[in-house]
Amino acid sequence: MSDTYEIRLVKDSSLWDQFVQTSWGGSPFSTTTWLCSAAQALDGKPVYIGVFKGSHIVAGLAALTTKHRGIERIETPELTPHTGFLLAPVKSKGPAKVEAECHRFSDLLIRHLQRYDHMRITHTPALNDIRPFNWANWQTRVRYTYQMDLSDLDILWERVERRTRTAIRKAEKLGYEVIQTSDIDLLCRQYGMIYERHGAAAPISSEVVRRFVDRAQSSGQARLMAAQSPQGETASIVAFVEGPSMAYAWVAGADPQHNSSGATSLLYWRYFQQCTQPRFDFVGANLPAVAFFKRGLGGDLVPYYATEYFCTPWLRRAASLKRLFSS
Repeated sequence: MSDTYEIRLVKDSSLWDQFVQTSWGGSPFSTTTWLCSAAQALDGKPVYIGVFKGSHIVAGLAALTTKHRGIERIETPELTPHTGFLLAPVKSKGPAKVEAECHRFSDLLIRHLQRYDHMRITHTPALNDIRPFNWANWQTRVRYTYQMDLSDLDILWERVERRTRTAIRKAEKLGYEVIQTSDIDLLCRQYGMIYERHGAAAPISSEVVRRFVDRAQSSGQARLMAAQSPQGETASIVAFVEGPSMAYAWVAGADPQHNSSGATSLLYWRYFQQCTQPRFDFVGANLPAVAFFKRGLGGDLVPYYATEYFCTPWLRRAASLKRLFSS
């Protein structure tokens, strides 16, 4: 293996982005443009690790590295749905070769990453075989999202739950409209409102959200849409990210005073109607209330995986204690 493959950092942004565009699981969240925005918002350093066969990248990982108090971390950036291991398509007539190659590249990348003190990587739904991480004693956790086919909205409408169709019609009758906006401050305020309603702090600070969304919007990676009442009040707002074949609901906010209006359901349905991508990803459905809402719009439940590794047991214990006292 070592005679055939070489792992090295990818310095050529166009080479990396071309690999992302053609790889299994490639998305906007692994591109150099996205990682640079993440680095500026989160004060980290983007790295692009490639497994090369000759001059071709056959597997890789985009991530952010940080170093604090001597502890070096590599991770999927906060507020990024996933980066994860990406693989070039494997030509094969049967599944055995595909599985073997995926395991080979995963093993190479896992061994390479274990030079860091702490690794935390969230993978795309396309990576459905997580066993190499289990075998390497990484912590693994399954998460869920909803994805849907937008190529035929008549078929999708039939899949939308009755309660959600009723909500969409209610918002229409009440006169809510969906508009495009660039108001990042509004998104940040309503992002915080979602958690305030439940008496909890937002998992990401509003300042980080503001910096990240500002950079993503100014670089053309994200656009904001909002549902407004006839009185001009914003009921909900969502930042969408659009790739070549998939659109994503990235960051969302809502005013609880409009929860019963159906405006948020209308916002998503109007977005589906004008979206040019054939597929849509809700980017997570792991909390009961969130999953209940997103399920109503007719998507398929799709698993994806988060993986984590600590180089020493004491570092793992320290992280567990920190999470315990911060929860």
